Amino acid sequence: MNYFAYGVRGLLTTVFLIAVAGKVGRAGAFSAFADSLRPLAAVSGPAVRAVALAVVAVEGAVCLALTLPYPPATLAGLLAATALLAVFALVIARSVGRGTTVQCRCFGRSAAPLGRAHVVRNGLLASVAGTGAAAVATGPAGGADPGTVAVAWCAGVIAGGLVTVVEDLVSLFRPVAPSMTE
Repeated sequence: MNYFAYGVRGLLTTVFLIAVAGKVGRAGAFSAFADSLRPLAAVSGPAVRAVALAVVAVEGAVCLALTLPYPPATLAGLLAATALLAVFALVIARSVGRGTTVQCRCFGRSAAPLGRAHVVRNGLLASVAGTGAAAVATGPAGGADPGTVAVAWCAGVIAGGLVTVVEDLVSLFRPVAPSMTE
């Protein structure tokens, strides 16, 4: 497995781990996530909760598969991540195209509505996951320098952490509306 694949594993494991923790890590988080799916989903009623549970389960399974030191598990995790992120991008794009306003519950709580930036983010992550899958599928299965593997994983983890907070970072540089007292 090449170092790029290790970095991709670190990136996607971090993104999906933060996503799962944000959706189930505090009281009411899962219900808020499930409620956010109602305007997005092609299903309704109790099926929305089942879809929410399936999303969290697949995100957790991806994390597990990407951390196992077994190339077929890694490949399966990368392919699942690619598919899941592509579905996210498509569902959000459809929502944005219809003008539906839904709060982003991708990583738990957020006041930001889903928008084009979310489509781009998920599309880019799907592309990275797909490229990682191709690297695993076609790359050598042999060992690698443990130090370089650790650096690649750490770089991926840092990149994954940044992906999950990019909205917050961008908001720091947005102009602030003037207050009514000025």
